[in-house]
Amino acid sequence: MPASPYVSRVNQIDAVQLDEEIYKVLRNQVKEITKYQSIEKIDRWQPEIDAVLKYFIWNFSLRHGKSTFGQQLLNLHYENITGAKSLLYLILTIGPAYVRDKFVDSGTNRNLTLLLDRLANVAKLLDFINLLIFLHRGTQPRIVEYLLGIASRSVTTHKPRNIGYSYMTRELLWHGLMELFTTGLPMINLHYFKHTFQKMFTQKKHVDLRRSFPKMDSSSKCAYCADTPILPMHAGCPHIFCYYCLKAHFTAVDEFQCPECSTRLHVAHMKTYQTNSSVPS
Repeated sequence: MPASPYVSRVNQIDAVQLDEEIYKVLRNQVKEITKYQSIEKIDRWQPEIDAVLKYFIWNFSLRHGKSTFGQQLLNLHYENITGAKSLLYLILTIGPAYVRDKFVDSGTNRNLTLLLDRLANVAKLLDFINLLIFLHRGTQPRIVEYLLGIASRSVTTHKPRNIGYSYMTRELLWHGLMELFTTGLPMINLHYFKHTFQKMFTQKKHVDLRRSFPKMDSSSKCAYCADTPILPMHAGCPHIFCYYCLKAHFTAVDEFQCPECSTRLHVAHMKTYQTNSSVPS
């Protein structure tokens, strides 16, 4: 049975991405090898190094076969490619990039640089148009394939693409759970629930508000965080709070009980502690 002529768009795009990733891996390895060399020399010969890498990739793939490395990983090949088309593929892949990197970055000729920039912009526009055509037509995702008249074909016969839906489901559930936590938890007043449970199991005597003016000294601690009060505040009981500890409670509810003495504190009684204040009559 002959191979199926239909190739999914996902497989074709993935083959292109795999080819680019293989090239990037080899390029990074060359950088690791030459990292102890002079940077000026490496930058000077970088276009030639990139061209040689692309040549070797072509030499061990399309020159002796009908598929790139990315296509081989996905069981694809160019069914109608010939030796002449393979050589043109190499020239169109290496030539424009080499000329751009060699002359544009060096800036030797301003007019030539402007011309190459315009040609590069035209090439990008053509790539974008070809991508739109590919999404509609389903073949030839790269413009070089369209110019040479070659298209990807499947090597296997009616073999479906395996997709790990279980992994995708786990990822979706995990991200949904994280969004729930990051959105929902800040809206829950955990301190209110904690004090409510403490009130259910402990009985504390309420303090008379008329004799509840606090006195602060070097050993005073915040009634909530048990640390040295920052911007000391009080709200009608003999205990000191940090501004942020007290304000956070009053932002959630208008009144709550002091965690130390269970005095009912109201937002209207929230005041800044002043050392020269006297006990109200």
